[in-house]
Amino acid sequence: MPRVSIGMTTYNVEKYLPLAIESMLAQDYPDFEIVVCDNLSTDGTWEILERYAAKDQRVRVYRNPENLGEAGNFRRVVQLARGELFRLAAHDDLAAPTLISRCVEALDAHPEAILAFPQTVLIDSDGNEIGPWDDAMDTSTLRSRGRVSWYARKWNLCNEVFGVIRTDVLRKTRLLGPFLSSDVRMLHELALRGEFVQVPQRLFFRRMHATNTFGAQRDTDEVLEWLEPGAAKGKTRKRKPASDQSHHTRMTWEITKALMSNELPVTERAVATGAFLTSWGTRRGRAKLGRIRRSITRTPIAPPPWEQPQQQPTDQQPQA
Repeated sequence: MPRVSIGMTTYNVEKYLPLAIESMLAQDYPDFEIVVCDNLSTDGTWEILERYAAKDQRVRVYRNPENLGEAGNFRRVVQLARGELFRLAAHDDLAAPTLISRCVEALDAHPEAILAFPQTVLIDSDGNEIGPWDDAMDTSTLRSRGRVSWYARKWNLCNEVFGVIRTDVLRKTRLLGPFLSSDVRMLHELALRGEFVQVPQRLFFRRMHATNTFGAQRDTDEVLEWLEPGAAKGKTRKRKPASDQSHHTRMTWEITKALMSNELPVTERAVATGAFLTSWGTRRGRAKLGRIRRSITRTPIAPPPWEQPQQQPTDQQPQA
């Protein structure tokens, strides 16, 4: 069995897919497999996957009998993974050749850690560098309540989800769900269970473009449909329209429920949940004050770095 399983979910993503797969196949860590589950793509995605599976035995591809949505597809990838360690790879991101090996080294050096992730560089749709992104999510000096509290205060792009994770611990979480930012819930569950260690090198190149989750061309309903298609046959209830949902209220409830309902001792769960609610409430309060301040001063919200015009494209390629 390979020690590391690299999991990838696909659905009509032919544009960047070959670059992402090549980036994973170029890893200098020798003991890995790539597991890809496709959600009945209608473009050239499946043909691309078949070609890679035919020429490299490390690539295992599966075509789902129906569109499971991103949440269901991710659950299937995790189920099919055979490795002791798991790394999620997006169809449009890139990685330096040493990303897996450096993260595995970090986990071997810190047996108490459950997740190791590198520093990040944001790139645009053409692969040009936007700039470094500082996650500051190393929790190796904190206990469970401190880790949960820290993550509730500091999470942003959730780049940690693309680190290397101990598979058995990942499977104890609720994984992704059919609601916005469900990866935030999963990462809170992981923070409750163990330490995050950050590799000091910038080895992860995250592509920010108009059609990804953060892109201007994806509205809320579209993202929800991507996470979970319409109700399966035999079900009479369908999800409520996005306009009837409160994003942050749903997130608060889902994270609280996950922290309270798991296999850990009840005292640890209760303390961690209290720490989360305190930090989360403080964070939401500051965000509300910021909105009020901007309304009074009529100050517009600055666009994120990936939506700001770049002065001069660079030709930087992922380096170790």
